[in-house]
Amino acid sequence: MNIFARLFTLLAIVSAFAFAETTSVSPVDSTNSIQELEKKHAVWIKLEGDVEPSMFDFCARAIDDALKENPDYIIFEINTFGGRLDAAFDIVDTIMAIKGPETIALVKKKAISAGSLIALTCKRLYMLEATTIGDCAPIVQGGDGTPQIVGEKIQSPLRAKFRNLAQRNGYPELLSSSFVTPELEILELKAKLDKGKKTERDTVLIIEGEKYEVLDKAEKEFWGAPKILVKEGELLTMTDKEAEELGFSKGTFKDRADFETALAIERRSEVETTLGEDIAAAIAAISGILLILGFGALYIEFKTPGFGLFGIIGIILIAIVFLGQFAPQLDGYIPAILLVAGVALFLVEIFVMPGTFLFGVGGIACMILALALSFSPSEMPEYIPETVETTFDATPWLFGLLYMLCCAGIALVFPIAASKYLIPLLPEGWTPMLKTDLETAASPTEAVQEVNVGDVGVAKTFLRPVGQASFTLTDGSTKLFDVQTHGEIIEAGSRVKVEAVQEGHIWVGLDTSV
Repeated sequence: MNIFARLFTLLAIVSAFAFAETTSVSPVDSTNSIQELEKKHAVWIKLEGDVEPSMFDFCARAIDDALKENPDYIIFEINTFGGRLDAAFDIVDTIMAIKGPETIALVKKKAISAGSLIALTCKRLYMLEATTIGDCAPIVQGGDGTPQIVGEKIQSPLRAKFRNLAQRNGYPELLSSSFVTPELEILELKAKLDKGKKTERDTVLIIEGEKYEVLDKAEKEFWGAPKILVKEGELLTMTDKEAEELGFSKGTFKDRADFETALAIERRSEVETTLGEDIAAAIAAISGILLILGFGALYIEFKTPGFGLFGIIGIILIAIVFLGQFAPQLDGYIPAILLVAGVALFLVEIFVMPGTFLFGVGGIACMILALALSFSPSEMPEYIPETVETTFDATPWLFGLLYMLCCAGIALVFPIAASKYLIPLLPEGWTPMLKTDLETAASPTEAVQEVNVGDVGVAKTFLRPVGQASFTLTDGSTKLFDVQTHGEIIEAGSRVKVEAVQEGHIWVGLDTSV
């Protein structure tokens, strides 16, 4: 009886464990299914173009704005060939500091170089079809202009960063190192276990090529022929399918809508770039060209006498490059800055470089652009009633453009009309305009008749191309006259010769006679 009692007790205990296991699994599965079906809120942040400090500024601001919405996911849509390593490290550190929402990277087209580093910073990585990721070796321009991979001093901390991200987010650590190191050969070894049974289980081992070479003959026979994942001298670059097979990507999707459906995203928002951030990104994209043109213009100015057009152009181009990085911080002041720049260009046209028209046209362009940027589409008057149905979405914009042009026309016509009809009506001493009687006015043509073609004088100011020169008259006295060249720049103190006297203008050139 004791034996049967013990058997009965043991059977009861086993049944109890089986029942407990059965009853405990079902609620967990039910809860997981409910969580999978629960609708999520995601905030999208696009990281496109070159990885520059301007991208870091946008990323930091966008993350701050996204956290205010308390979303379930912060999704970084990545499409970049890479860029500056310091900016990439700043972006990585900023993303790693996110607490609360789960960070997800979606490779839209490519995540190359620094883009792959940013992608692996996120907790999960997904890719769209026909996309690529990888190749993060830091390069510099060699003396002959060809790109060269930098040495171990830069590769070592970059490899450490990849290993840190792999350990933190569960990516293959050894393969992550091959993003950076071209000398690293990676092999995949696979062996079949439990042979002879209905099911076979594969054992997969990923090792370096150097470690495979030191295996003995028996071990090599056990593993069989290795599969080369990364050849020596190459960097790991994967397609969407390869990234999924190697354990980097969690899935591949046809488009963004398919991706959102799979992650049960119901509510979504996107952090847009500001005007200042767009300007900073545009300047960063052409900064190399601007610097070449700027220094080229300064070189030409250095080789020509005086200071003129090329010097001003060179300074402006270089200033655009170095001041463009502050555009995001000056986002709300850009229209005012453009207005001030337009007025400054006008003053240069009037007082420094008259007759060139270049600065005048630039001033008009800056002021028109400032006027356009000062208008917000949300603040434009509504011209179409809400009850009217229309399929032409551009109509409100056209009416808004017409409204803006009308304002510009009024702003242009009013000063002209005021200076001609209103200001002259002000009493003497209150008006900035001269009220000289035409009967007592002297004709500039009569004044220049004292100078004849062939007379030689001395330039008293720089002629760029307008300035002043002194001439000795027939009575022996010396007199200053306003003169101008045919585009030639002449230094002060140079001898000039009158080439023509036409309609009150004295045209001169550099006197080359001994």
